[in-house]
Amino acid sequence: MNAKTCVRALLCLYFYISVHFLTAQALKVGDNIPPELWNLSLKVANHPQGKQSLTLSDYQDKLIILDFWATWCAPCIKSLSKLDSLQKQFGSAVVILPVTYENSRKALPLFRKRGWSLPTVVEDTLLKKYFPHTGIPHQIWIRNGLFFGASAAAEYINTYNLHRALNGEAFVLSQITPPVSFNRDIPLFLDGNGGSLKDTRIRSLLSKRINVNIGGITRSATNIRAYNVPFRSLIYEMYRLDIPYAGRFNRIVWEISDSLKEELIGIQQQKTGIYENDLAYYKWLKEHSYCYELAIDSSLNISRKGLYQLMEQDINRYFKLEKGIIAVLGKKKLPCYAIINRDSPSSVAGFSNAVSSNPVSSDKAENYFVMENQAIEQLTNYIIAVLAQQPYPIIDRTTAKQNVSIRLNKANLTIPAIKQELNKIGLDLVLQQQEIPVIIVKYANL
Repeated sequence: MNAKTCVRALLCLYFYISVHFLTAQALKVGDNIPPELWNLSLKVANHPQGKQSLTLSDYQDKLIILDFWATWCAPCIKSLSKLDSLQKQFGSAVVILPVTYENSRKALPLFRKRGWSLPTVVEDTLLKKYFPHTGIPHQIWIRNGLFFGASAAAEYINTYNLHRALNGEAFVLSQITPPVSFNRDIPLFLDGNGGSLKDTRIRSLLSKRINVNIGGITRSATNIRAYNVPFRSLIYEMYRLDIPYAGRFNRIVWEISDSLKEELIGIQQQKTGIYENDLAYYKWLKEHSYCYELAIDSSLNISRKGLYQLMEQDINRYFKLEKGIIAVLGKKKLPCYAIINRDSPSSVAGFSNAVSSNPVSSDKAENYFVMENQAIEQLTNYIIAVLAQQPYPIIDRTTAKQNVSIRLNKANLTIPAIKQELNKIGLDLVLQQQEIPVIIVKYANL
């Protein structure tokens, strides 16, 4: 092999490596088309002269329009019909070149069926890297060696704009700002796919427990977030505007099997203080605690009730799929401890004086709950809270809404002890059947 032939072979090898193995640099509107792109060999189908390949440099003195498309894209096919007509109308002054990643076996039958005379680039892997885009159809305009316009709307390829381009006029085809990174095969906003979470208008998600030592619920006017909470906490939260806080323990009516109830709330799962014995508890905790988030853009002006209605839909949809159950708000006649009026209001006033004349010493004050001449509602709310985990709900059925005074020993906050103190001020705590608002957990098909 002589020296001239050797040099020519090395140049060919260099060109092949440059084109096929170097990473294509994405171009932006206003960039010059680089030499390696002009000379890139493009595989084509449906060429009128039967060619199997071409380069953009074949049309370097023309107005070139690249049209990215695919056989499955209905808007692309509609656009291609229009482009084929425009090519015939403008003749050799314009070169319209469709580009697809699909092979000729897919592309060619469509072109022949439609009677299109346009050639199309097939099996493209590099042009889409030079001209990145997030959707198709997508058109690239090249004039006088310059990438001067791009558009995702086929409407902009029309006779008016083609004449303007051929006359050398400057005009805009689309927004200059580059599109965000987007992959339709992975979830939206995951690792910035399509933007960030702050760009969402409505967002809700539910997952099993995350591996952090935190649990609880936070709320705002447009957001509810629950971290590592059990099923019971989720369903109470979605009805917290309707059921008192203490009712999260004893105002849930279970109309499901005992085994499923035990699974959901972990009746038998308690920590022992010996790690080896607690493995079953941690396994249950991992499988039966949840994270949930609902976030609404503030511009939507959602009400607090509306926010919780959306949560209700989310939680019920999930547990209907996972366990076949839903939670609904209803009324049931249940055994309840009712705080009622017993004696005349005069006895209440008498005990008020007794509380004032027999104060608790300061060193023991923290051991007592003391009220002096306060509304009955404050007392009943306190009793409901301290007896929250009793099997029966605590309800307020008092009728005389006068102020009361009372002293309760925090070391003995039992039903009998509280009843005894209530009796002293003309009130009572009695077990009776009452219809009250409850959360009903039931099978979804009932």
